[in-house]
Amino acid sequence: MFVSRITTVQAIVLRASPWREKDRLLVLLTKERGKIFALAQGAQVPQNRLTPATQTGTLATFWLARAREFDRVTDYRIEQVLTRIRHDIFALTAFGIASELIELSVPLEAADDELFKEVLWFVKRLEEGVSPIKWLVAVQIRLLWRLGWMPHLLSCSLCGVELDKEQIAFAPSVGGAICERCQMSRMPADAQFFPSASLQAIYSLWQQPRLIETLHLRPNLWRQTLTLLRNHWHYHIEAESRAWRVWQQIMSAHTPSPSTRRRQI
Repeated sequence: MFVSRITTVQAIVLRASPWREKDRLLVLLTKERGKIFALAQGAQVPQNRLTPATQTGTLATFWLARAREFDRVTDYRIEQVLTRIRHDIFALTAFGIASELIELSVPLEAADDELFKEVLWFVKRLEEGVSPIKWLVAVQIRLLWRLGWMPHLLSCSLCGVELDKEQIAFAPSVGGAICERCQMSRMPADAQFFPSASLQAIYSLWQQPRLIETLHLRPNLWRQTLTLLRNHWHYHIEAESRAWRVWQQIMSAHTPSPSTRRRQI
């Protein structure tokens, strides 16, 4: 029986990086095969016909030829190009963080139709203009849930009691939040305190991702929310996201100093 070496996949380009002198190596999240790598030969050359499909954030159908090292892109049909991440540095960096987390945590060649559909939904919401910071919180908690790394947020990870304090201890090493009683007998070294409003926001976005359009918190609470999620991811993947460092630099550059805020007031 003849089996074609050419396969077709619907994919989101998570990352495109130079490969050797003229090629580009793509990290694709596909509907049919999960996360895969594909080589676009000659795509570093501006006039190459594959170049338009190798931009980060492109949604396309790819025709791939099986090869020994990486599948090779033979043709494509672009379905959507994300324009917002081309001119909005916050949206670009948020997309970069989510893409990097998927690349680091999702196994190769493990088809997950539901994951693909959800990531596609999130990508389209980012393009439509939702807040990058809320988008990033929602994407991260949904990914953690799908990977089986969902933290305890509103109940103690050690004894299960519900939490109602304004400040809650959170430690990735024990699975999340810790009540006061458990803190006395076992306070992990990686525990930090976070406002309960931040944990409630994460929980709400986990249950209802569409709240990225309406949920509101003060800017400092959103920043603490991202810190909590960053710590939790770092514990599980044991690697630091490069895009996180870029995000921090951007946030620092756009956050007024206390003296500046006082002058504005």
